[in-house]
Amino acid sequence: MSRPSKREAARGQYRTTVTEWSKVAPYIRYRYERARERLPSHGTVYELGCGIGVGLAYLARSRPDLRFVGFDMSEGAVEYGREHFARLSNLSLEVIADVGALAHRLEPGAFLVALEVLEHLDDATLIRFKVDVMGRVDEVVFSFPYNQQNIEGTDHLQSFDIYDVFELFPGFETVFMRRGSIKFIGHWRRAPRGYLREALGIGGEAKSVQAIANVEPPRGRASMADGAPPRSGWLSRLGRRLGSL
Repeated sequence: MSRPSKREAARGQYRTTVTEWSKVAPYIRYRYERARERLPSHGTVYELGCGIGVGLAYLARSRPDLRFVGFDMSEGAVEYGREHFARLSNLSLEVIADVGALAHRLEPGAFLVALEVLEHLDDATLIRFKVDVMGRVDEVVFSFPYNQQNIEGTDHLQSFDIYDVFELFPGFETVFMRRGSIKFIGHWRRAPRGYLREALGIGGEAKSVQAIANVEPPRGRASMADGAPPRSGWLSRLGRRLGSL
């Protein structure tokens, strides 16, 4: 049996192998264009799940004053990207084994891009992302399907609703949401802001909640205080279970 071509090895599941930015699918370009608007003034930008690096290469060309490092678990994708984007001196692509390995590679206070990645993480890996990775970064631009009603039969392992978003990214800022395609793009900065809590209603950033969830506050009821008991969801249960290991 003949060996697969480099392009076939790089493709993986739903991974683009297009290297010319103008030919990349519009929905992929849109995510990176929104990320470009949020890039830091200096330093290094990391991407989790960079694939062949075509999106990160676009960012690197847009901001030659910044350094860009992409991580992916596919050796074929990284090799393919290195071959096609070798001329970009401010871009490097690296293979990592898992999310835990990523945390060790990040500089404290790092800026991370994670576009259409979180929905592919299993429960334990998502907890590791929150604890290990989020503990080292100061900013994240992220995107994922929002409130996807049925993930069975897809390659997605997670579906996020508004409570999961606030629990993962307390103090986030919405960049874009399209309810028709259940896409969500956000920007999180480390800041001394409390978690959103839920108890018979929604507390904290009421305007943000309404904008994202497309809900109106209950009539005659004020927003609950941030100090209300926390939501007891799958993320909290997994966190406790992981901490007991």
